[in-house]
Amino acid sequence: MQFRKAFGPLVDAGAFRVTEAQLPVDSYENRDGYDPAFIDADKPLPLPGAGKWADDLVPLRDDALTTGADPYELKYTHFSVKMSRSRGLPIFSACNIDGKLVNRDIKRTDVWRRDPRIESQLQNLHEGYGDERQGLFSRGHMTRREDPDWGDKATATQADADTFHITNVAPQRQGFNAGIWLDLENYVLETTDRNDYRVTVITGPVISDDDPVYYNRGIPIAFWKVLAFVNGETGELTTLGYKRSQLTFLPRPTGRAFVFGDFDDTQISIASLGTETGLDLAAYADFDVMAGAGPGLEIRLNSVSDLYLVR
Repeated sequence: MQFRKAFGPLVDAGAFRVTEAQLPVDSYENRDGYDPAFIDADKPLPLPGAGKWADDLVPLRDDALTTGADPYELKYTHFSVKMSRSRGLPIFSACNIDGKLVNRDIKRTDVWRRDPRIESQLQNLHEGYGDERQGLFSRGHMTRREDPDWGDKATATQADADTFHITNVAPQRQGFNAGIWLDLENYVLETTDRNDYRVTVITGPVISDDDPVYYNRGIPIAFWKVLAFVNGETGELTTLGYKRSQLTFLPRPTGRAFVFGDFDDTQISIASLGTETGLDLAAYADFDVMAGAGPGLEIRLNSVSDLYLVR
């Protein structure tokens, strides 16, 4: 399903919010990134395995490598990203959220930049992004801006700025970034064990060779999340999988029609998400509330209250 259409000039209407200036590589040395033991030290949840993306991961530059560290992990404040070379998109962004320490008073950074620790040409800062009225796309956060904004003010401020790296972005239509997608993390935090009040969220695009092409860029049709938390009802480590389609929000190709289902939001087994994304999500599938569901089963969601949180 490859097609192109010119939806106005390739002008980034938000260019004033974008900078070509890069921070020094050594300014990232204090970033700890994603913590596998954040939810339960006895049951650590590692970053997803690369799976089919193993040969497509973007490595860090030599001057950004740390002895013994994962050479493909971009560590930020409270979250980490791994990038696809062939698509110039994150294959996932994994974030730890501490609901007790969240700082909602942090001013939105709102300045997009590249990360100097990987090749600049693999980071699309401009093409296809801008005014939706011209058919252009929003820079859609994978790790949501507010999610890593916790801790003292300096740490939370740094976390906010970190989310505005283009490595944490995939093209999204503005109307897509709402509803259940927007409310999901908050809803799960409200249902966690208050003694922990911690959630891990892993987010990414479902990248396919059949993705439609706009402005010379393949645009993911669907996005996914895996959430991990201590369930307030059972007291057990719990995970769930979620998928949202933006197909109904995409501009239509000339002379062609999209074919899609009658729903945008679904709860899906993590095992099925692993198959769709090509990632190894086995560590999360073990605690999935839909672990016993048959392959390919998806549950339609009309609101966050429709989510299954226990087996």
